Amino acid sequence: MSETSIVMPRHAPHPSIVHAPTRRALAPGNRLDGQGLVSFRPLTEPSLLSVREHLIVRGGDPARLDPDHSELLLIGHLIVDGEEGEEVVLDGATGRVFSMWLYEKSPDGAGLFPLAPSVGALLRFLDAVDDFRGLRGRFAALAGRTGPEAVRAAEQALTAVFTEEAWGEDGWGPAGPRSDWEQPIPAFWRIAAVIRPLGLIAGPGRGLALALPEGLLEGEFGAENMMRLTDDQLPSALVHAPTRQFLTAVGLPSDGFMFYGPEPEPLPTLPQDWAESQSNPRHAHLWHGDEQLPPDAEHLVVLGGLVHDFSVLIDGRTGALFYTELGADHVVPVNADLSTLAFTLWLHQREQALDEEHDFTQDFYHQLADTMIEVLFSVDPIACRPAEGPDDYRYWPEVFHDEAGGVL
Repeated sequence: MSETSIVMPRHAPHPSIVHAPTRRALAPGNRLDGQGLVSFRPLTEPSLLSVREHLIVRGGDPARLDPDHSELLLIGHLIVDGEEGEEVVLDGATGRVFSMWLYEKSPDGAGLFPLAPSVGALLRFLDAVDDFRGLRGRFAALAGRTGPEAVRAAEQALTAVFTEEAWGEDGWGPAGPRSDWEQPIPAFWRIAAVIRPLGLIAGPGRGLALALPEGLLEGEFGAENMMRLTDDQLPSALVHAPTRQFLTAVGLPSDGFMFYGPEPEPLPTLPQDWAESQSNPRHAHLWHGDEQLPPDAEHLVVLGGLVHDFSVLIDGRTGALFYTELGADHVVPVNADLSTLAFTLWLHQREQALDEEHDFTQDFYHQLADTMIEVLFSVDPIACRPAEGPDDYRYWPEVFHDEAGGVL
């Protein structure tokens, strides 16, 4: 069983759960799997807490809680960045399931968001997302397919999982009848339906990790914003043939919002870049005289930069990508290679456009960030590999969760 899987203990359901299908779904011995998205841990406790009781445990004032919220039952938590986040609550009379934003210092501002029409539906949604991860079950026909058509087919198939469920019109309390909702399905599931399929855009590459569809980057960033280099703009240290081919034939966006470069001039090696900076009077305050180049610096080619003052480096022998800070004596993996960097920039740009339509970030920013990271991991595990030390800051997972910086 996964870490978010439980088996219902053998004690009677909470007396306020009078909805018969819910009582059956939560019967002793039943297995509930949150598939890494929901923790059902509260259901293993001897007695469920109402939202009012839960707030008291957390030190909040129940008098400031909306009466429509107070008797809902805490049955779980959404998982955010591997930890338990927003509450998942149940209406015991109707069986409706909601996610809830509850802050003990301001319970009067609690937000309630529809999540599923029933516990059974919630489990089916979670199972479907997990099936999509492995392209199993109703998604098996997508296995081996890539490109824009595969992405569209995957989005349709995932959306159908959520729209075909019997949501019902009423019983949604403060959320109002379903006909008044701005979108037919909640944002939590829209994120799954439109972001997860983006991982199917590219197939396996030869020499590089991915083969991007022709024109993918131009279509997203505009042909005028693409930069391709000529052979004489590539240094002799860059001997990795697939990387040279990518830079001359495919190119990268000169401004990818999170990434800038390459410039239309010969790419320098890292020692050349340091020497140029050290000779620039405007950079004098950045150097102290005791800096040491990273190992194998003569093989590292400066490609461009990330918006957080990091330089992106290519290992000219292998095509692997790293980032570093000016003057640092070490480098850190950022992407497997140019193809997965391009995918990452495309993924971020698509998310920006989709958010304009779906408004994910208003209430579910970190769930969106987790989904973006999972999609990136599916094509580039190096970009999302867990940090192995204090200097091993994983760029994309960290910045995707930068809600204050508005990265997503």
